[in-house]
Amino acid sequence: MTATDTARADSLPRSVWALAGAWTLASTADHFVLFVLLWSAEPQGWTGLQTALLVIAIRLPAVAGGILGGRAVDRAGPTRMIVVDGWTRALLMIVLALISWTGQLNIWAVLVVGAIAGTTAPFSYSAARTMVPSLVAPGALGRANSLLSIGDQLPLLLGAVLSGPALALLGTGPSFLLPGLMMLGTAVIGHRLRRVARSQVQLPPNPTSHRASWTPRVIGLVALSVAYYFTYGPFETVLPMFVRDGLGSGLGGYTLLWILFGAASLLTLPAAGALSRRRPGLVNAAGATLWGGLMLPLVFVDHLPVFAIGFTVAGAIWGPYSAIEATALQRWTPQAEHGRIFGTQRALLAIAAPLGAAAGALAADHTTPQTVLAFSAAGCAVAGLLAATLKGLRSPA
Repeated sequence: MTATDTARADSLPRSVWALAGAWTLASTADHFVLFVLLWSAEPQGWTGLQTALLVIAIRLPAVAGGILGGRAVDRAGPTRMIVVDGWTRALLMIVLALISWTGQLNIWAVLVVGAIAGTTAPFSYSAARTMVPSLVAPGALGRANSLLSIGDQLPLLLGAVLSGPALALLGTGPSFLLPGLMMLGTAVIGHRLRRVARSQVQLPPNPTSHRASWTPRVIGLVALSVAYYFTYGPFETVLPMFVRDGLGSGLGGYTLLWILFGAASLLTLPAAGALSRRRPGLVNAAGATLWGGLMLPLVFVDHLPVFAIGFTVAGAIWGPYSAIEATALQRWTPQAEHGRIFGTQRALLAIAAPLGAAAGALAADHTTPQTVLAFSAAGCAVAGLLAATLKGLRSPA
């Protein structure tokens, strides 16, 4: 980030920085739990089917949480829903730590706790995206979303950095206390933001029906993300197997890959403001195509350093994606509908990502990790190419 970029980011209100902090903590807790569970799946003796059920149980309840939580954000206020998410998941992480303290993860207990946590997880996301347009001037929207999207990218890095040492030093059960502390932090920030919300956040009257908000370009942009997340999904569940079998590495190599991916995505995140000004739909379609085209040949590499270089470039391509999408949705839809828009978006992605991850886990029982990841990468590229043909996504911001 240049000195000019830093100065611009510093001009954003403190409330936006606090909001970014709350979302980053909530997202990091989510990624941390998933990293720990996915890496522990094989040592725990779970089959591909059980791992697939685990991912679905954690992610699929976010469908209801996104739709209902998004409406609650519009009606009850965004900060209140951040507090609800913070306290609920903090308590659930304590429960998960206690029931798995000895290191043995009961698959059914994890499924239940994960399902409840997955229900409230979209609250903080839709609340944060809803608040941003009320806290900054329209010209600063791209920069504010870039700052907020640190909560989309940094958790990949933090989840990888923290999960390995936590498992090694604390063990499986006590490790879940870390995300519990993160969610407590989210709740505390949410309480403080409530005072800001009373004085600064004034949502305008809703001039548009919910149905009218879903214009063709909004549908096309969200559909691109749904396809992208679904086809990317197998990388969540199959990458640990690929690292072990294809790259001949262990937890250290797996952690390194996600650290590099997360760091690269953070470095390119400031570009989201400029990229979102003209044709955000086309930019994101090109990003999906490039991501898949890069990863397709890489999954047949058997050397960790070579794969790590490519995975780093993939992280750089991914970096601005979510901030560009969020800025476009905020500009293309009425502000009073943002809770529903972002809640529904999160719900649809909650369907796509776990189904893709589950499909990858099931396919890995019958073929090699390389084959599964190759189909995944090709699917990402095809999704981007098809989206680029949509007239709505080629329209200016």
